[in-house]
Amino acid sequence: MLAKKILNSIPQSIRMIRHLSVCFMGNELTIQQFRILTLCKEGMGQTQMAQTLQISMAAISKMVDHLVKQNLLERHQGDDRRCLKLSLTPEGKKIQKKITGQVEKVLNKNLEKLTNEEQVDLDRGLAVLDKLMGFVNEK
Repeated sequence: MLAKKILNSIPQSIRMIRHLSVCFMGNELTIQQFRILTLCKEGMGQTQMAQTLQISMAAISKMVDHLVKQNLLERHQGDDRRCLKLSLTPEGKKIQKKITGQVEKVLNKNLEKLTNEEQVDLDRGLAVLDKLMGFVNEK
């Protein structure tokens, strides 16, 4: 029963967060491009991004090329000659931070509608969910 609730709740939450993100993006980015900026900020490389977003390396490369041309991402030589590292440019950081900040404001406004007890319960529940997802990753 609890597993079913998790499987229903998480996708709904993700859809809402994506919807809010799109609302604040305007014409600056697509949702996939924004996700690439966010994953780059988290330190992911292109191979991990392709796996996470479940798209081809060719599609990731094309999007990264576009973001580089927009001056939102930079490529750097990695530790290995075959590997390139990606980093956000100052403009990329600014846009990623702006959109994330606006989504956080909406979420915080909605969190204020919860009682203190509900907020504490949610905080604890999210910590437990993070722990559970760690177990899932261990398989």
